[in-house]
Amino acid sequence: MEPVVSAEEVRARWAYSELLSDRPYDDPSVQELKKKALERVPFEDLTAEEHGVLAQAWYRVRGVPTFIHGFAGITSFQLADWSREQLAASYVIPYFAHEVGAQEPITFEQWIEAEPIRSLEPGHARYATSGAPRSAQGEPLLVGRLAGLPTLLDGYHRAVRFWKRAAPTATLLIYVPCVEVARTTR
Repeated sequence: MEPVVSAEEVRARWAYSELLSDRPYDDPSVQELKKKALERVPFEDLTAEEHGVLAQAWYRVRGVPTFIHGFAGITSFQLADWSREQLAASYVIPYFAHEVGAQEPITFEQWIEAEPIRSLEPGHARYATSGAPRSAQGEPLLVGRLAGLPTLLDGYHRAVRFWKRAAPTATLLIYVPCVEVARTTR
């Protein structure tokens, strides 16, 4: 069984994984951490203080209501291996559901199989299989809860690549709320 990690650590990992992206992690407190990310220093080699800085940076960049609510009531996560079927049954954030015209929660499978109702930028997650394939999975995906439903919060590009390219028996590493582990490993 994988170790349990705190919600704060998951937020810190999320921030660290995107420090070098176009997300606005421009606060002076993370500049040294950006250098470490560029040097590919593993998250595990960062100090507890650096983890705290990253968790606070996450709030400044990603602390929108959807994600805050997705973490609500969750104190810890555990890694789980999810199949394509488990990913299919998870839900997408409202922003993505609205892109395909849904006003109610929809599953990942419903979202990825639907056509967008408007044009999306070429770098959108649903087009993650365009271009050269990426190698390793990287950070695990993240499932939280919105409206009581297991909802994919982070990792849409990786999820789309898995959905479209993985072998039928392949699995994907996903952080799930500890209460979700029992439901997803049956």
